[in-house]
Amino acid sequence: MTRRVAIVGAGIVGTTLAYHLVQAGHRVDIFENGPDIPYPHAPQFANEVLYANRFAAPAQAIPEPLPSGVKGLTQSGDYPGKIDDERSMCVGGQATRWWGITPRLLPESFRPKTLHGYGDDWPITYGELEPYYCQAEHYLGISGSGDDNPFGPPRSQPYPLPPFALSHTDMELAAKLSACGLRVHTTPQARTRHAYGGRPACQNVGKCATCPVGARYSPNHHLALAMRTGLLTLHTNAVARRIVLKGNRVRALVYHPDHGAVAKECVADVVIVAAGAIESARLLLLSSASGIHRNGLGNDSGQVGRNLGFHHVWRGHMDFKQVVMAGRAGPPTMLSHQFIEPAGPRAYGGVSVELFDYFSDAHIESLARRHWRSGAQMVEALRPALHCRSITFNAETQPGPGKYAALSKKSTDRFGDPFMHVHYELDAFDHETYHVSSRLAERFALALEADSVELDPVSNYWSAHHHLGTCRMGSSPRDSVVDSFGAVHSTPGVYVCGGSTFVTATALQPTLTMVAMAIRSARHVSEMLRTS
Repeated sequence: MTRRVAIVGAGIVGTTLAYHLVQAGHRVDIFENGPDIPYPHAPQFANEVLYANRFAAPAQAIPEPLPSGVKGLTQSGDYPGKIDDERSMCVGGQATRWWGITPRLLPESFRPKTLHGYGDDWPITYGELEPYYCQAEHYLGISGSGDDNPFGPPRSQPYPLPPFALSHTDMELAAKLSACGLRVHTTPQARTRHAYGGRPACQNVGKCATCPVGARYSPNHHLALAMRTGLLTLHTNAVARRIVLKGNRVRALVYHPDHGAVAKECVADVVIVAAGAIESARLLLLSSASGIHRNGLGNDSGQVGRNLGFHHVWRGHMDFKQVVMAGRAGPPTMLSHQFIEPAGPRAYGGVSVELFDYFSDAHIESLARRHWRSGAQMVEALRPALHCRSITFNAETQPGPGKYAALSKKSTDRFGDPFMHVHYELDAFDHETYHVSSRLAERFALALEADSVELDPVSNYWSAHHHLGTCRMGSSPRDSVVDSFGAVHSTPGVYVCGGSTFVTATALQPTLTMVAMAIRSARHVSEMLRTS
């Protein structure tokens, strides 16, 4: 008998789950709050890069904006960005416009409490997840090297594709850094060094966020393959409103097609929530029921929405006397994982240091907004950028009382359901991490003989769209929402998958880990359906 799975969210986690479940023979319905978009993303590239939004967009390049009452998150604290703008509601989600940086977490990343005395350990080890990292790297088509990063984790398989090599300037800078005890290496990324799995080789366009050919991975690639099986139904512009139980077990997902007023039910054996940290927590909180679920599914101990963690990013730049020719390499290239896991107890987070060979879009946009008398005048204004190189710090964070998401008391959607309210503010741990980053910036600049280095102030931090931890995994409902497979405690048939289940926000980009855990969860759900 074919079993039915309903998945909420068609981002990189939801599509990974859907693809692997239909490959196992299960029928899947996937619900996305936003519209479908063209793939490969050539129309978006044309509109945003070639025409810079100054002319009419090509037909169907940009989907219609979401109707009012679909987004309405409120926020407080000191986070300087608008969190609602960081949530891409469309088929493929944020992974339709990401850079594709895909490192594995380290074995130590799963044991912060044991090794460093803060946070909590994960209920899963690197060793348990390692085979799924291998599968995820082949699934996404990762180009990388397991040999040039002395700080990388152990691997049982090589990357499926060779790495993007360091540029000529990268190698010159790497030699200076190495002489001062600073190690850099290539960047693992979901971008095809050669043709792979129906995707063409990277053409070095240099605008990876809107890759026009499909070399940089987009979830829409595997979604199309899954739909060809006839086992997957995609529901776009569908508002998932409630998870309905029968007794204590899942029965159905209530949704509104086309953002309309009429509700429908999708009866399912399993409902998997993969809607990002904020919307996943919201759906659990709105799905209250009698008995132990009166405060929301998985929330009998008040854990849903707590333990929120952003991936803190501080950006800076170094100025040089010599020309460093930023922007010639195309995709991201050089970074350092040397400072991700400083040993011993500590009161600050590890950091990943990025020295990507790219030209600042913000700098170009600031010049484009000015009025010019000639092209030569604009070229002359751009000349100082030839002497500038970026340096970026991606910082580990830990949960705390000043970081949480809860149902808003001020903002409701078109059905009268509350949106989420996010409160997020830096704590002493984060400020100390910033001080460590500042000192490292000076150390790198000194080694590279830069004239100057400037890092954003501590208050100007960015999440990189990585919102984590609101439905954290653990072994007990007393301190977690789900188990290591994403199964919601005490609610058979309901799962949460994705970054929302992370225990900590490490210094490394989380996407590959999210995909690896989704593959592991899909296998678990499939086996459970076959034996139940």
